[in-house]
Amino acid sequence: MAAGASGPTMTFGRKKKTRSIWDDPDAVEVIEIPLEQLHPNPFNPRLVYRDEDIEDLTESIKAEGGVLQDLSVAEVGGFLEYWRARLAETQPEKLDELEDKLGSVPAGDYVTLIGHNRAMSLARAGHDTAPCKVTNSKIPRARLLGLPENMRRIPLNPIEEALGFQGALDDGMLQAEVAAQTGCKQPHISRRIKLLKLPTEVQKAVMDGLAVSEAEILLDRLTTPEQMLQAWLVMKEEGIKAAFAAARVLAPPAPTTSKTEVKTKLAPPVPQQQKHSPDEPGPETAPPRGANPEVAKPGSSALGASDKQQTGRTNPEEQKEPQRDPSAEAAQLRVLACRTVLELGVPSNPRETLRLLAPALLAAPSKAARETAHEWLRSSAKPIGPDAARPDKYFAEVSASGDAKLTAHVALAVALATAEQRASAASRPWDAQDRDYLAHLKSAVNYQPTQWEQDRLGGK
Repeated sequence: MAAGASGPTMTFGRKKKTRSIWDDPDAVEVIEIPLEQLHPNPFNPRLVYRDEDIEDLTESIKAEGGVLQDLSVAEVGGFLEYWRARLAETQPEKLDELEDKLGSVPAGDYVTLIGHNRAMSLARAGHDTAPCKVTNSKIPRARLLGLPENMRRIPLNPIEEALGFQGALDDGMLQAEVAAQTGCKQPHISRRIKLLKLPTEVQKAVMDGLAVSEAEILLDRLTTPEQMLQAWLVMKEEGIKAAFAAARVLAPPAPTTSKTEVKTKLAPPVPQQQKHSPDEPGPETAPPRGANPEVAKPGSSALGASDKQQTGRTNPEEQKEPQRDPSAEAAQLRVLACRTVLELGVPSNPRETLRLLAPALLAAPSKAARETAHEWLRSSAKPIGPDAARPDKYFAEVSASGDAKLTAHVALAVALATAEQRASAASRPWDAQDRDYLAHLKSAVNYQPTQWEQDRLGGK
C-alpha cells in the first residue's frame, strides 16, 4: 500500500483491526515550538542528509509559506524515561548512544519523532518555530516512525534502510509486519538487513554509491568480514568488479617467484656439471696467466674480495642472468586469469560464452586440454565438480549428473584450456580465435595483455 497522508498501515499482533502507527489515539492540538527546542529522533535511520534535498524542501516551504504537514514530537523527559528502561532490558549496548544524543538535553525540550527534514528546512527558510503535535503516546514506536516517513519522502540509502528494518525487528516486529508497514516486499527487507554483515568500510562505500549487487556478491562468495574488506580494497585499488576481487581473495597464494625463476621452471632442465667430493680432484681448469694455480682453482676460497677488487674480475656465473622468456611469462598470467574466470563461474552473457566454446568444440578438445581443465577445476579454492582424481572418470560423472550449471562450468574450463593450449603453441601465428580468447579474459576478469601479447596480436 502506498504511503499517503495517513501513512501505511500495519496489523499489530493477532488483532483483526488494522492499525497504523500514524494513528494518534490522543486528540492533540497543533502548537508552535521553537526550532531550538526540537532534537532529532536518536533512532532515525537516516545517516546522510543531502543538501540538495533539504534545499528543495526549503524552496517548497518558502513558496507555500510553511510546511503542509505538522511535525510529530515527544517530550524529551518521557522519551528518555521509557527508552532507558527499554534498552537496559533489551540492548544495553545502545544506552551510551542514547545518552550521547539526548542525555544533556533539557527534559522540557522535544524529540522530533517525524519531520526532522522539515525542521531543518524551516530553519533554512528563516522560520523560528515549527507547527507540532506533541504525541507522547508514540514514544514506544520511535524506532518505527522514521522508517516509512523517510522512505516516502526522500529515499534512504540501502544501509539506512537496513538499519531502519533492523530497528523494527529489534522492537519485536516480524519481517512480514515490516513489509506491510513500509510497502516493501519481504525478500527486499531480508537482503537489506544482510548488508549489515558487511565491514563498516564497505557499508560506507554502499552509502557512497557502491552498487548493492556488488556488495551482495561479496556477502555471497566470502565468509568473513576480513575477506570482504580485503576484496573491497582490491576493488577500490584496481578498479575491478566484486566477483573478480572475491575470486582473487579465495585463490591460493601465488608462489613468490622472480621472472628468472619463472623461466627456470618452464624451461627444460640444463645439464649440470658433475659434482665431486672434497677428497676427489675436480676438472682441471687453466688458471689465469700470472696467477697462483692454488688460488685460481675452482672451488678455492683463497681468492678473497680484496683479490677480486685488485684483478677487477668476478665469477662469470655471477654476472650471467638467464634471459627472460616473455611468452612463458604471458602464458603464466593467462593461466592465472583462466583460473580466476572459473572461480567466478559461467558468464551471464551466453553469446560471449558460446563464442569461446564453439571453437573448442569444433576442434575436439585434446587429452592434454581435458587434463588441464580437470586440474584447474579440482585445485581451485573451492573445488568444482565431483571428487574424481582421474580426468576420464571426472568428465563421465559430470556428464551423468544432469546438472546443467555444472556441465556448463566444466565445458567452459575445457574451452579455456583448449584456447590456452592453442595460444601457447609457438609454431603458429595468432589469429582471430586467439584475439577472442584474450578478449574473453579481459571482459571476464579485466585481464590486461602483456606487450608481448599485443605484439603477437599485431599491436591491437
